[in-house]
Amino acid sequence: MKATVRFLAWLYLLTGAAATVSAQPATVPPEDIRSMLREMTTSEKMEVLDYLRDAGADLNREIQQVYEQVSPEKRLRAVQYMEMVNHGLEKIPRTPVSWNRDTIRYGQIEDGTIVLDSFRVTNTGVYPYIIKEVKTSCDCTILQYPKYPVMPGESATIRIEFNSQGKLGPTTPGIVVYDNSEPNARSIMYLDGAVLPRVKKKTVTDN
Repeated sequence: MKATVRFLAWLYLLTGAAATVSAQPATVPPEDIRSMLREMTTSEKMEVLDYLRDAGADLNREIQQVYEQVSPEKRLRAVQYMEMVNHGLEKIPRTPVSWNRDTIRYGQIEDGTIVLDSFRVTNTGVYPYIIKEVKTSCDCTILQYPKYPVMPGESATIRIEFNSQGKLGPTTPGIVVYDNSEPNARSIMYLDGAVLPRVKKKTVTDN
C-alpha cells in the first residue's frame, strides 16, 4: 500500500499536476538523477524503472547498458542464461547442489517472537540450478529466493521469516524447495525449536 501511494505521488509530480498548487514555473528535468537515486530504496527504484519502461524506455538498450557494467565473468554467465531462456529452462537437466545446513535450530523462544534467518545453496554440478517454487508447512514467509538460474559454482540465499505467535510447544516447520536438484527434484529444510508462553512482567506498586 505504501509503495502504491509513493508511486502515485511520483506520477502526480511527473505529470505536472503539482504545478496547479505551485507558483513556480515548470523547469527542465535534470539529466543526472543519481543524487535522487541515492535517497531511494531498491523497491522504490524498481517502481521508477517500471514507470520509465511504460513511458517508452528501450528495454534492449537498458539490458545492454547493465550488461556492460558487470565483469567479463558475469557477462559470460548472462550470455549462458540468455541461451537457456531461448531454449527453454524446463529442458535443463538435474544438477547436484549443496546446502549450508538442512535445519535452522532456533532453540527456545517466547510466543510471538519472529525468527529471521536463511539457507544458502551452492550449485556443485555442471548444469544451472533452478528453483521453481517454494512451499512451507507453517506460517513461515519466504522473503527471498533466486528467480534466476544459479550457475555452476555460484551460490544463492533463501531468506525466511517464522512468526511463532500461537504456536506453543515444540515446532518443526518444513520448507519444500521444488527445483531441478538431484535426485528428487526438490530440497527439504526445517526449522526446529520450542515456543514458550510469553512471561508477563510483574507490575510493582507502592505500599
